[in-house]
Amino acid sequence: MKSYFNDSPIEDSEDDRYGVTPFAEALAKSILNIESPIGTTIALNGPWGSGKSSAVNLLRSALSRAENQRLILTEFKCWWYRGEEALALAFLQNLNAILSSTLKDKVKDLIPKLGRGILQAGPIIGQAIALTPAGPLAGLVGGAFDFAKRFFPDGETLEGTFQKLAKILAEQDRRFLVIIDDLDRLTPEEALAIFRLIKSVGRLPNVMYLVVFDRQLAEKAVSERYPSEGPHFLEKIIQAGFELPAPLPTDLNNAVLASISEICGSPNEYQIVRFMNVFYDVVAPYITSPRHVSRFQNAISVTWPAIAGEVNPADFMALETLRLYEPGLFAAVRSNKHLACGTLREGGGNRTDQNRFDTFLKSVPQDRHELARTALQRLFPRLEETSYAGDWISDWSSERRVCVEAHFDTYFRLSLSDEVLSAQQIGELVEKADDREFIKAAFRRASEVERQTGQSMVPVYLDELTTHGKRVDKVKVEPLLGALFEIHDEIDHKKDVEDGFMAVANTSRRYHWLIRRLTRDRFTIEERTKMYFEATKAASLGWLVDFVSSARGDYQQREGKLPTREEDCLTTEAALPELIDRALKLIRSAASNGSLLGHQDLLYILHRWVEFMNNDPSEIQEWTGGLLKEPKALVALARAMTGSSWTMAMGGFGSLGDRVAKRSITAQIREDTNIIDATAFREALESVRNCGELDDDERHSIHAFLDAWNRQKSGDDD
Repeated sequence: MKSYFNDSPIEDSEDDRYGVTPFAEALAKSILNIESPIGTTIALNGPWGSGKSSAVNLLRSALSRAENQRLILTEFKCWWYRGEEALALAFLQNLNAILSSTLKDKVKDLIPKLGRGILQAGPIIGQAIALTPAGPLAGLVGGAFDFAKRFFPDGETLEGTFQKLAKILAEQDRRFLVIIDDLDRLTPEEALAIFRLIKSVGRLPNVMYLVVFDRQLAEKAVSERYPSEGPHFLEKIIQAGFELPAPLPTDLNNAVLASISEICGSPNEYQIVRFMNVFYDVVAPYITSPRHVSRFQNAISVTWPAIAGEVNPADFMALETLRLYEPGLFAAVRSNKHLACGTLREGGGNRTDQNRFDTFLKSVPQDRHELARTALQRLFPRLEETSYAGDWISDWSSERRVCVEAHFDTYFRLSLSDEVLSAQQIGELVEKADDREFIKAAFRRASEVERQTGQSMVPVYLDELTTHGKRVDKVKVEPLLGALFEIHDEIDHKKDVEDGFMAVANTSRRYHWLIRRLTRDRFTIEERTKMYFEATKAASLGWLVDFVSSARGDYQQREGKLPTREEDCLTTEAALPELIDRALKLIRSAASNGSLLGHQDLLYILHRWVEFMNNDPSEIQEWTGGLLKEPKALVALARAMTGSSWTMAMGGFGSLGDRVAKRSITAQIREDTNIIDATAFREALESVRNCGELDDDERHSIHAFLDAWNRQKSGDDD
């Protein structure tokens, strides 16, 4: 990849993206046609970043190609020096170097004599070398003649030395061009000193100057230093001035797009429309000069490699533009993720309320508010005047857009957050979806990783796989589901449950989201049924029970609920008996070998056991009844039936209400439960609550459950 770090001007016409070459060639032709110049000064004007130095390089190249032996070219790098005396000395040294190398002994010691005299005279000379209609050193002779006599009592005066040098140069059949670029980098006083030097000691026969500067800045400096002169100051020095042609917006846009393509790659056909919308509405308005182009491409050449492939290219280039040219807006976006991400429906608010932009526009100049609002809406659909449903989040996430919370931080930290997988990891999951061992190993590793939230990486893997589910080939869906169904209970951790008020997600629910994403609109119900039959052959107990319960629920008629459409059903209704029988066999096997009692979804499985038996509780009550004499088994049952609820006072009648929800311990059992004899169960618990066979933690579990049950019973009685 090409490096852009040096920000160097272009050197030849092959690199000219902005059509400056014809202008440079025309200017070179004009310079070559100047006959008998006497300190002729040509100005090349242009604002900061307009490409003046590049134009000078193209001019130099054009002059070189002309092969005119009568033109000698040199460059005075004025910005290397600081202070008027240093500039004067360097200016004369530069002049001496080019003349001495060409004219040899003819000009020996002449310019050094001028330099010594000027520098010894010090500040007075700076004022004496003024712009007067008399000779080039008239001010020096009139205002500092006594100083000249003191420094050169037995030699020529400065005026005499200057005239001798001028006579020698006038006799030459050659011309000298001194290019003075980067005048904009000098202080106003230093820049004015350069102009004074050109007008005075630089006003020599067959010597020309090309002075490159920003005319507006120069005129401002003149007006502050010489208010009576105004624009006439520069007019007395400059014989011809040329404005650098402004590059066409089309050329600037093409240069930026070429840089993006070279550094970040080109958007695919699916992305191109939005990419160009973002480019023209967010990037292009801020890129108004070649310097802006260089600054932008330098920036993305550094920031892109750190997150290449992990962010949306359109959002990346937009945010980089804001970071460079609208830093106040960039900072506001970075600090207000909660106001920018998601959809309006999720966050609430009025989509036509202009106040929704206020937080973001505080540091943006008023004349750019409309541009900033457009940029925000291009990046964050929540701020548009269109309402998006929550389903859009999945599509935006698959594109890794900044408007999705899981991807937001990546744009600002230049590293992946622990909420997402890298594009390479996702690609590998999709590609190897039919490799059961790979999938199982990947998810087992994910279950062992702990994120900052305390959760494992399993939710992240499942969410990302759901987002990109449509990319999984149809032939790979069945083996993928078979692998996941088999290890469900291994990777189903309580820490991955989104606990708290309004919490809805857990591993099983994420499984359901995933299988819907993988199969919806891709398989007929018959194809799905066949696939699920195969995938559930080795399914773990908890997931098989959950899946069969969901499939059964698709066909159950409930009051106030419309029948489930066939395309939304997991399987055909005819397949339910065999699936239920498969689930019952696995439940009975787990009950027999003792693993059911230790299952984390014990209570859920017990209730489904009854349902799968057409609500006949005899089999399950026989099993639970056999556990009432075992203290350890009672602890397991008590823990399985201990839950929690969240309550929050809403306020009213003068009360402010609560800002957070409160967690309370609950007993998940009713007196009329059909999974166990409730009376016998309570008596058994009371008999062992202080049992010596139990440790403190186990006794605490029984006490907590009984207390919650008693509170519940008291409330029921009331």
